[in-house]
Amino acid sequence: MRHLLRVIRRRVGPVVGVCALLAGGIGGCVVAGAGIAQATACPGTPVVAGTTCTDTGTLTFTAGTLTLTSPTALAWTATDTGLNQQVVDLTTAQQAYIVDDATGSGAGWHVTVSASQFTSTTPVATLSGTTTLSTNGSVASQAATTAPTGACTVGAAGCTVPTNTTTYPVAITTTAVTIYDTAAASGLGSITVGLPGAAAVGWWVALPANAVPSTSGYISTVTLEVITAP
Repeated sequence: MRHLLRVIRRRVGPVVGVCALLAGGIGGCVVAGAGIAQATACPGTPVVAGTTCTDTGTLTFTAGTLTLTSPTALAWTATDTGLNQQVVDLTTAQQAYIVDDATGSGAGWHVTVSASQFTSTTPVATLSGTTTLSTNGSVASQAATTAPTGACTVGAAGCTVPTNTTTYPVAITTTAVTIYDTAAASGLGSITVGLPGAAAVGWWVALPANAVPSTSGYISTVTLEVITAP
């Protein structure tokens, strides 16, 4: 009998378990496994309190486009003085444009402009010269070499401010010329070019002394485009 008890004790001794009184008064034991239990994938059904499961969270984030929001029109007003004049567009809303680089590529971009000659129908006349229109970052002087300010658009504070290398003033002709550019890895996000009172976009028209006053106004077709890469 003593020998039997010693055998039982040797067999039971290494087992580690937790015993509990189950429903109906029946006792039972649960043997603890080695190591830490691993969470399993959440099954889509309720899990018991104290049990963990894991989900995989996936964010789908795709590239957007490169866009330009330009003024809807440009306008100038002048009175004949018999002298050469440089006339600037004084409408605040027309002294800026927005480039939104939502591509995330960091390739950079540049804005180009071309303009047809200013012509009048009443009387029939054309402003002389092929560089009648020009632009810079000033509404005070056509000759200013200041660049328009490039800053994050309101509500887009996380943009990357552009690095512009264009030389001003820029003479705008019938062939597209660059009026603003950005280096690679700059100009990301929504950028407002030209801020009223702080290097706004100056759109300047040169009126020669011999320009003929017009009741219909002088009209030019101004074409803007944003192009990827500096």
